[in-house]
Amino acid sequence: MEYFVNMPGSRFNEPGTWAKEMEDAGWHGVCASDHLWVTDHPYPHVFVAATQMACSTSRIKITSSFCNNLFRSPVEFAQGALSVQQAAQGRFEAGLGAGWAEAEMQAIGIPYPGPPERIGMYIEAMNIAGQIIKTNQCQFSGDYYQIDISGGSFVGPRLENPPALVGSAGGPRGIREITPLVDRIEVKASARSTRGGAIDLGIMATVTEDEVKRSIERVRKINSDIPIGIFILTAAGDNEAVSGMKAMMGNGFLGNFMGHPADVAFALESLTDLGIGRVQLTEFAPGSQDALAPVLLA
Repeated sequence: MEYFVNMPGSRFNEPGTWAKEMEDAGWHGVCASDHLWVTDHPYPHVFVAATQMACSTSRIKITSSFCNNLFRSPVEFAQGALSVQQAAQGRFEAGLGAGWAEAEMQAIGIPYPGPPERIGMYIEAMNIAGQIIKTNQCQFSGDYYQIDISGGSFVGPRLENPPALVGSAGGPRGIREITPLVDRIEVKASARSTRGGAIDLGIMATVTEDEVKRSIERVRKINSDIPIGIFILTAAGDNEAVSGMKAMMGNGFLGNFMGHPADVAFALESLTDLGIGRVQLTEFAPGSQDALAPVLLA
């Protein structure tokens, strides 16, 4: 199992220093997320943060988890991904997601599309980004994007080892249409909880293991060999705050990843039984990554 850690809000001002600490601790990868803000944490720019991580480390993998397709042109995403791959000397994996946070879109005056439009835009964008990352050019005509980068025009840098393309999908259509376009897929177990444009913890608490299994089965029917990961929001520790978060999740599947570090580590390792080979850990409770490191990385 590979464990990637998402940069916590308390370290947003020092991506490079934090990534070096994670490399030294033995984590397999580090993630830069793409938001303007969440709650009271203003985010650094995803590609700047990822480049700082790349330039401060030498071994650890780096990924964007996930670039927000509602903010960015897929052409910009591809150019950024190629540039970070160059800075990381081949250690970057380019993650592109559909985007979900309505409040950010409203605040900056960009229309927030409904779920069918969001997934339609995402599928088209992934087609475009994949072409550019592999060939530095693209010709595409769809419902949302019209792209013609051909002839003597190229999006660079031009690399012999372009980054792997990573997608995130939770619903049947997303899995069906994104899986064939990517080198790695992340199953979004909490997809139902963000469809309304904000995180709904009540819905998140109802996610079941069977739902996750069905998503994995859908992926495997399309591509039996593709590497599969999963996003996990974790609260690990032995304190009242963690206990409260675990109680909030009740008996739902995602509650397994909240509680005493040894119990959370066991639940994470058990994901291999579902066919998952990578976990992206995002802190729900501060200090969870440090609490899990001695158990997961021993």
